[in-house]
Parts: sequence; structure tokens; C-alpha cells
Amino acid sequence: MYEVNNERNTDCELGYDRTLSIATMTFNGGNGAADDSLNSYKVIRVGDIAFEGHANKVHAYGRFVLNDAGDGLMSPRFSCLRPIVEQRYSFWKYYIPHEETMRPILVKATKSGTMMNELVPDDLMRESILAPCLAEQEAIGDCLSQLDSLITLHQRKRLSIRQRSPVWL
Repeated sequence: MYEVNNERNTDCELGYDRTLSIATMTFNGGNGAADDSLNSYKVIRVGDIAFEGHANKVHAYGRFVLNDAGDGLMSPRFSCLRPIVEQRYSFWKYYIPHEETMRPILVKATKSGTMMNELVPDDLMRESILAPCLAEQEAIGDCLSQLDSLITLHQRKRLSIRQRSPVWL
């Protein structure tokens, strides 16, 4: 379903303003890299997934993050995968970072690095994952996206109430 993506920004098509934070999958305006390194950055397109190797309480081996922010750049030290079959990104955005789903795969496809876990693409490509058909991906993705929006709305409302009411202080 995916292949390793090593597309580089060789023509400097994308500038520092298109640098993505892999942890948050948001544009961060660059990370302080030297001007002469911009052409070595990897290009990450919408629908690509990047491996973010920092372990934490929720993600013991790191996690995959789907790029739905827009075409951008990422550090060459991160691994990136590009889809080779049609899929629904709204589904994969929620499915691939899910620890229970991905842990058995990442146990076999990562190694400990100096500062974070590293993905071993050859090992990853020997693994498989169950995936629903496109229609089910779309239905599940839409449902999860709506639920996420609803949760965000209620969190904002709660924060707004806290900011206005001395009872919450």
C-alpha cells in the first residue's frame, strides 16, 4: 500500500515556510537549518505518512503521522512513506497513529536510535495490516473526523467558560 519516499527538494521548489513539524503535522516555518541544506530536505506530499520516532507513554516505539496539512518539507533524518494505492486519508489519519494497531508492526520494524527510534523500511515492508475497503474507510474517517470536531468544539466551549468564570479558577 505504501513505498518508501525519498523525494528531495533538489530544485528548492519549497521554501522554509513549507517545513512541517512531523510531531504535529503543522507548518513551523523552518527549523533553523542552513540555507545550503534546503535542497536535501525530503518532500512530503498530502497523503504521505512520516514516522515520528520519539517514544512516550502512549507510543512506545514512535508513531506514524499522516500529512493532511499540505505539500511540505521534512528533515531528511525522518522516514516517509508514499501511498501507491487509492485510500481515504480521513481514515488513515486516525488509524495509523493508533498504538494498538501499529505496535505489533513497529516492534518488528524499528530500532533504537541515539535520540529516538528509527524506522527500518525493509523490515516494515515485510509486515502487513488489515484495512477496510475504500467505502468503509470513507465512512469510518468521516465519523472520526466529525467526532474529533465535536470534541474540539466542546473543549473550546469549556475553556471559554473557564476564562470567564471565577468558579473555575
